[in-house]
Amino acid sequence: MKYGICYCYWNKNWEGNDYPKYIERARRCGFDGLEIVFGRMLYMEKPEIDEILAACREYDIELYATGGFGKDMDVAALDEGERERAVEKSLRYLEAFNRLGIRNFSGDNYGAWGDFEHADKKEQLFEQAAKSLRVIGRAAGDLGVSWNMEVVNRFETCMLNTADEAMKLVRMVDDPNVNVILDIFHSMIEENDIAAAIRTVGKERLMHYHLGSNNRRLPQPGFMPWEDAFGALAGIGYDRCLSFEPLVWSGGTVATVGGCVWRDMLPAGTDDAEMDRMLKESLAFVKGIVEKKQNELAQAH
Repeated sequence: MKYGICYCYWNKNWEGNDYPKYIERARRCGFDGLEIVFGRMLYMEKPEIDEILAACREYDIELYATGGFGKDMDVAALDEGERERAVEKSLRYLEAFNRLGIRNFSGDNYGAWGDFEHADKKEQLFEQAAKSLRVIGRAAGDLGVSWNMEVVNRFETCMLNTADEAMKLVRMVDDPNVNVILDIFHSMIEENDIAAAIRTVGKERLMHYHLGSNNRRLPQPGFMPWEDAFGALAGIGYDRCLSFEPLVWSGGTVATVGGCVWRDMLPAGTDDAEMDRMLKESLAFVKGIVEKKQNELAQAH
């Protein structure tokens, strides 16, 4: 199993220009990957790309891309011209991912995030998305990228709210490079059974998994069904990345563009050292349950 951490854990904005610093910090905290939002990748100059790649090599960190598409990248647009332009831009992003050595892109990348204008035309949205994702999937395959569609809650999309809906679109696209990411936060809102949702997607199609508590803080003891989720992941043989996606900062784009963080989510006086201490503690908590469930499965066999 690999463990990832999102850049936004340490920063109030989704994106920055200091990724090498956080590549080192991720490794220092015990992580195998750093997840960053895709937006700037299209416009990064070669010196910045070279610095990022050098840091990844030095600290043995895998880089993951994440994020949600706006209207300019609505690959499910009902207007054919808009849809085709969105596909063309998506293909340009695949080239950008390749320049950064990224092989895994997860997010709301199958339509326009937060757009409910055509929620009453869901089947048409699925058909348009599938048409686009077949083209994107072929290009992703050429570059060795997995394009992972995130199942998110009803307040963020009208398309993929459950694992069943994600697998419906996967079957429509029918490309091995168009896959699924589940997020335990969203699953807690939409799924009847988190373990069943994981089994519905299965090992072949589940390429990434996001972790966060019910209030989007770090994974921690509480009423979240961690044992159910990690037991199901062990059961399907999932061995890819468990990526921590805590949204804890107000006052920046994390709060105002999607994260909806309207109050202080960190203890008063939390400094950099305490941020790292809390992160290491959370990682140990998660690893403890993951290893427990893997051991239980091994003993059962």
